[in-house]
Amino acid sequence: MRRKFFELMSWELRDNWSFPILEIVVALTVLQALSFTSFGHDYCRIDDSILSSFFGNMLFVLVLSAAIVFGRSFGESIEKRKLVVLLSYPVSRVRLFLVKYLTNSLMLFLVFGLGLLAQGISLFLFDGVVLPVTWGFAFLYLLLEVFFVSSLMSFFALATRRFGLSILIFLVYMFGLQYWIPINLYAPTSYLLLDLASSESVGYLETKFYNWLNINHSAGPYVPDICFLTGLVYMLGGGLLLFLASLFIMKRMDLD
Repeated sequence: MRRKFFELMSWELRDNWSFPILEIVVALTVLQALSFTSFGHDYCRIDDSILSSFFGNMLFVLVLSAAIVFGRSFGESIEKRKLVVLLSYPVSRVRLFLVKYLTNSLMLFLVFGLGLLAQGISLFLFDGVVLPVTWGFAFLYLLLEVFFVSSLMSFFALATRRFGLSILIFLVYMFGLQYWIPINLYAPTSYLLLDLASSESVGYLETKFYNWLNINHSAGPYVPDICFLTGLVYMLGGGLLLFLASLFIMKRMDLD
């Protein structure tokens, strides 16, 4: 059973991450990471500004990558009847869905996690101000973001069963959401801002951690509600969307 699971993962990697998808995603991630690399010693908490830049600049690449990857994995596979071929083998829809979702979401986290790691290494080498706790929380929120956008795009792709239409709906929704929500920490819906909410949540958790250790750590304009609601929306919202997406492929989708 485990061998079959890894065989399906290997097939998904060859089919969905073949040239030029992986190369394009990696190139865009590297270019975005290098675009806000900072050199200098004039700001002792430069890692905070870098994290804000990371989540802000990576938003477009992350959303676009999730749209293409999951659109191809589910929407295009249904259109080209690749799922029908896979289900002709002794494999359940549940396992097939989990394989495709986990493979693509883990690959996205790996690619963008390497971009975040590259930023941390560059800051350590040239500025020497990287705080491991800060970047630990940053990886946590990156994982939650990848989980949320992956679940949302999977839901749209399986609900529409179309590659182009699901990407259009997803991009309009994500960037429309970012455009209409006020860029204000104290706005009630600011926890939905993927670029602002994650970086502020990391800063808040960092401050609370050092205060808990009785280490003098200056606090920024962090709002506790943002941290709590952001994590809650990513986990519960992503989990609900993942559940609904699985229902589409298991109960409501006729692939014959």
